[in-house]
Amino acid sequence: MENITMHHSGCSVYPGEYVPLLREEEVREELKRPHKEAFNHPPVNITELAQSYKIEVAIPGVKREEFLIQIDENILSVNVLHKKSMLPEVENFQLKEFNYECFDRNIILPENVDAEFVSAEYRSGILRLHITKTNRPAKNPHTQIVVY
Repeated sequence: MENITMHHSGCSVYPGEYVPLLREEEVREELKRPHKEAFNHPPVNITELAQSYKIEVAIPGVKREEFLIQIDENILSVNVLHKKSMLPEVENFQLKEFNYECFDRNIILPENVDAEFVSAEYRSGILRLHITKTNRPAKNPHTQIVVY
């Protein structure tokens, strides 16, 4: 993978430490390139709560700035562009499955979700998204989600 800058420049629109977001066009191009490893599709848990849906995705070993998460209509896309470490391999692995460069995972959401009020956090290798419900089908234009 080429060493290219993958972040937007600009000002922060959310509280806390500023972490630039990945540029959507560059992630899409990287996903089109052939990679040595096959794309991994991480396991997902979806729980329906009274006022929202909770989605958990197991993605160990990445940083929150390596996520590109968006909702288009009723499709949630979770994309990761993971930059490999340049450190030499010290361990002699028998099986190594935690090694991936990038992947995308699409999840079809129910029609009653509101993409405007999505919260996302990444902690201990688990990406957690909370998507609020609405009383009627919602039109969800293209929405990019920031991971805290």
